Amino acid sequence: MPALHKICTLADLEPGLCRQFNYTDASGTLIEALLVKTAGTVRAYQNACPHWEVELNWQPHEFLNPERTHISCAIHGALFRLEDGLCVFGPCVRQQLKPVPVRVVDGAIYLSIP
Repeated sequence: MPALHKICTLADLEPGLCRQFNYTDASGTLIEALLVKTAGTVRAYQNACPHWEVELNWQPHEFLNPERTHISCAIHGALFRLEDGLCVFGPCVRQQLKPVPVRVVDGAIYLSIP
């Protein structure tokens, strides 16, 4: 069974907004990631554009385009769908953000490390 590490509560994550967090993977590497909540679903992705492996955000917790419909890369404007991280605009079209496993348990969001 995966170990659960609390990131925040559902109440801490407003719909249409993102939250940054860091974790250490199984190899000991520090990973930067983001949470996004839409339509009652919480998703998490690594904070790395698949085009150049650069951070997506330009300021802390700022990952979305102005319309708050897509995750946006601050470097070159690529747009990624919130529900699956698929790039739909920009130089990395059809590539995806790397998902990070999270679970919601009793109103809290947990990183689910295998």
